[in-house]
Amino acid sequence: MESGYNGAACVPSLRPPAFSCSAPMMPLQSPRLCQLFVFLAALFPVCQLASAEPEVDYAKDIYPILETHCLGCHNSDEADGELVMDDFAAMMRGGEKGVALTAGEPNSSRMFLMVSGKMDPVMPPEDAEGLSDEELKLMATWIEQGAKGPSGPMPIKRSLRTPIIKANQQVAQPITAATLSTGGDLVAVARFATVHVMQGDVESSIRLNADDKGKINSLQFSPDSKTLLMGSGLTGVYGRAAIYDWKSGQLVQEFTVGGDTLYDAVFSPDGNTVAAAGYDAVIRLWDVASGKQLGELKGHNGAIYDLEYSPDGAVLISASADETVKVWNPQTMQRLDTLSQPEGEVLVTKVTKDGAHILAGSADNRIRIWQLKSKTTPAINPLVAARFVDESPAVAMDFTPDGRQLLAVFESGNAKVLSTVDWQPVASLDRLPDSATSVMIRPDGGTASAALMNGQLATITLPTASAGPDDKPKQQIAKVYLPSSEPLSMSEAEARQAATKQPVESARGSIPLPGHSLVNGQLSDRGEVDWYQWDCHQGEVWAIDVDKASGSKLDPIVTITDVAGKPVIQVRLQAIRDSYFTFRGKNSDQTDDFRLFNWQELQLNQYLYSAGEVTRLKLHPRGPDSGFNVYPGRGKRWTYFGTSGATHALGEPAYIVQPMAPGSEPMANGLPTFDVPYQNDDDPMRMAGTNSRLLFTAPSDGPYRIAVRDTRGEGGEKYGYQLRVRPAEPKFNPKVSALSKELFPGTGREIGVSVDRFDGFDGPVTFEIDALPDGLISNFPVTIESGQQSAQAVVWATPEADAKLLSTEAAATAKVTAWAMINGQRIEKSVGDLGKLVVSANAPKVSATIARTSDPADQNVARDLLIQIPRGQTVSARVVIQRAEGFNGQVSFGKEFSGRNPSHGVYVDNIGLNGLLIVANASEREFFLTADPTATPGKRAFFLTAAVDGGLATHPVTVEVLP
Repeated sequence: MESGYNGAACVPSLRPPAFSCSAPMMPLQSPRLCQLFVFLAALFPVCQLASAEPEVDYAKDIYPILETHCLGCHNSDEADGELVMDDFAAMMRGGEKGVALTAGEPNSSRMFLMVSGKMDPVMPPEDAEGLSDEELKLMATWIEQGAKGPSGPMPIKRSLRTPIIKANQQVAQPITAATLSTGGDLVAVARFATVHVMQGDVESSIRLNADDKGKINSLQFSPDSKTLLMGSGLTGVYGRAAIYDWKSGQLVQEFTVGGDTLYDAVFSPDGNTVAAAGYDAVIRLWDVASGKQLGELKGHNGAIYDLEYSPDGAVLISASADETVKVWNPQTMQRLDTLSQPEGEVLVTKVTKDGAHILAGSADNRIRIWQLKSKTTPAINPLVAARFVDESPAVAMDFTPDGRQLLAVFESGNAKVLSTVDWQPVASLDRLPDSATSVMIRPDGGTASAALMNGQLATITLPTASAGPDDKPKQQIAKVYLPSSEPLSMSEAEARQAATKQPVESARGSIPLPGHSLVNGQLSDRGEVDWYQWDCHQGEVWAIDVDKASGSKLDPIVTITDVAGKPVIQVRLQAIRDSYFTFRGKNSDQTDDFRLFNWQELQLNQYLYSAGEVTRLKLHPRGPDSGFNVYPGRGKRWTYFGTSGATHALGEPAYIVQPMAPGSEPMANGLPTFDVPYQNDDDPMRMAGTNSRLLFTAPSDGPYRIAVRDTRGEGGEKYGYQLRVRPAEPKFNPKVSALSKELFPGTGREIGVSVDRFDGFDGPVTFEIDALPDGLISNFPVTIESGQQSAQAVVWATPEADAKLLSTEAAATAKVTAWAMINGQRIEKSVGDLGKLVVSANAPKVSATIARTSDPADQNVARDLLIQIPRGQTVSARVVIQRAEGFNGQVSFGKEFSGRNPSHGVYVDNIGLNGLLIVANASEREFFLTADPTATPGKRAFFLTAAVDGGLATHPVTVEVLP
């Protein structure tokens, strides 16, 4: 309400001049003078004096006017023109243009002139309602009377200046809050200005007095169940946390805050402290016995909707409209962590009964779970899971007494149960008749009560813990692998001719085939589909290969159907999280930089579905400016469930999916399900190029049909193919990259081992070698983990390695073998050798060592180094280098794959886009190792390789992943 006006305005007074009874009077010396006095007295009666005007009270009369029209823009947090009006002293000091009020002179007070429309800029602005004539008169009188401030502290409890609108008598009073006592024998239900407490058939009531009427937003019994805490207040005016003796209804203790209402008030587990928060984004703590405020917790930028103590009282959790959850130490008043993953207002939060996890439900329709680690000091609380359970936000949650299940009720009225073992939904319950404000599970764990906006207290029947889908026996079909045999080879014409001579019943247009067949065919016309049929038994696993003939233009696609031509469904996938491609799209081959919305909530090994393709997440992004690597991590990407690689556009929807058990019903979480048929365009393992590879497990006995066609619908003379129907034969083809460079004393060389997998073989493969010559060590045996494509070995020369014995002329080698267990049998294969093991007499440019962060860079310490990482945590180490004289350049150890031979899920973290790099002239670098929650516990050799002299490796150390 400031302007550039600095002087008094010549504005006519709104009121007649005041006279004082004590003013000196002229002697009445003539009749004419007496007549004049009588005339003036008639115009301005002596009784109409300024001193007779009723005293205007600032707190009662003026502040409500300011609150209605001015404080939205002129408050302590947001002061337009630097004029603060929610504090009397600050208002009288004025703003950036000087004093706004002149006591005793409304016509010289710029603030009054603006609100009365007599000075520009007129206030409030045009889009806001101005002051009424009555309000203007009241403000003018107050200024004339000296613009006096409050006689003491401003009262916190005040009334709203709003019209009184009576509700229809037939309207049910909504239940705005409800709670259950610790023992479960007491239930408290809040409606406007009233709380009913029920103990069996006995009911008592607490009715708020006229000064405290307002919406009751929260209720909680004290730990001893003797008192009841309520959080309430008057919106826009004040907040109130009050403790009542629920039996007598007497007020025991009261805590009030000015500004706005409280959304939640909670007891600490010992009952000695009350924490409360609301619209003003500040958490306040009070001592229950004395009523003294213990402190304030500030940091949120939005209203705080929910508070929750951990069971031991060590931490306090807050959920806010600023889309964060914060973890506080209520003893030290210190913020321990901010959980910023939610993409919407956080409405409800919980801590598990064992104090191990934090839960929060937010307006982005997700329930998130974090592991609680910051119990006394600041620490990162890692995100464990994010679940899209319903297409509306969770508004209330509660745990079963045994802690094994979570009941969540949603804004839509849906109620669902999650398992706390893996945080997956296990049951969708009957829909509630209205939105809920609270939910309470009874001590028996079999029922729950939901407080509804229609005034009802609804009963929810809960499923037993054993009723969830994770506890049901999986109806998986046992796989049967038939012995291998020689195929029966024939042309398409020969197969058709043989079909006419055999009394084999087949679907119309299908060519019957024996079990193991090889057919050379051709798609002669555009749009042609060749149909074949063969018999198999339930559980038999068959491999269907379609290759284009030599010189053929065919891009084959193969589909398996039933005899009616309906595609056989291989698997149904349930979407559990939605996302989309950000930054840029992907072609059908790329494996790196998959940038996805909500990437922080995605986990390794999860299946990613988009545009009919299913791939899998292998490696986390290096930060917000990078993306996931999908399997196999390098080269052309693998696909799963027979799907084929597809091109994905920027912004294209993507989903995290999980396979459903056969015959199970999808959870109604608002996300789609996808039926994946037995169909393939390009080899999922990308070894056969654009040729088709499909594994088929017969769901039941009977004939099945094979459809062969061109992906583009083309055909002609140059569209020949070879179809092979054979029993699946899981196997592997191991490879080793032999050494091609000499070794240096005190350094190592990396050796890559890899495996090609066929017909669904997914198990681990172990590589072993013969004995090495003296002076050389390695990390063999090396195992490629289940589902992985490669691993890394190292051969390291000791500083004492004799270059003469390991010279080119006397070079030794070591044979490499690989083995795996397939269908209960050990299959062993010869791979080759390590190449010539030659040690140079020269010194390397760089000798690198892995050491603990606190250890000296001593190689003897590093050789026996053990680094332990609990799953879901990060530890630090150092890489130290010794440079050869004259070499001062930077030394790179790689980027996302800088860690060599780690367990899957263990990776070098926090390296950015430059990777793990020691800059020029430096001699060491700290790095961080993270073990993803999916990492397999156990020990594994680990090393780094410097990109100098053809790759110089460190001595291997042992990294142990702890459960």
